[in-house]
Amino acid sequence: MAMKWYAVHTFSGQESNIKKNLEQLIEREGVQDKFGRILIPQRTVQTNVRGKRRTVVQNLFPAYLIIEMELDELTQHLVTTIQGVTHFGGTSRQNKVPVPLRQSEVDVLLGVESQSTQDDVIQNPYIVGDRVCIKEGPFKGFDGSVEEILTEKNKLRVMVSVFGRPTPVELGFNQVEAVS
Repeated sequence: MAMKWYAVHTFSGQESNIKKNLEQLIEREGVQDKFGRILIPQRTVQTNVRGKRRTVVQNLFPAYLIIEMELDELTQHLVTTIQGVTHFGGTSRQNKVPVPLRQSEVDVLLGVESQSTQDDVIQNPYIVGDRVCIKEGPFKGFDGSVEEILTEKNKLRVMVSVFGRPTPVELGFNQVEAVS
């Protein structure tokens, strides 16, 4: 029987503990050959909070684990008896048999896992109207207000006063800091 991927619903915020407990149970029961990888789909995100860059890890699907396994009565029982696991995602109502994930879904999840360390997403901590100070580039030291947020470019359009005239300047999120 081939291994397939299944989504397992868990208590939110307990994904890491449940993964660790499941791995220990699999080892204790000696059924490592029936289980493959156990993943918590996550991504690394760069955020700017008051001008300081921070790296945080976010769960893409809170309260879910993705498990590669051979499904039979024993393996299904082992997974569902772990404290904090509520049910398999996609369980059919007639016979309570979990439905495996489609290969296209698995490919996306595995792609996210492999890219999480390569492609950081920068989240925008600013809103239109925020006062900011430019901390690098030709307009370093100028104050201005956020006029537009260009999320696809990870940039802001800031209106600064140059010789008494309002001038729009495009800047990266990390080139400005909030003025308190």
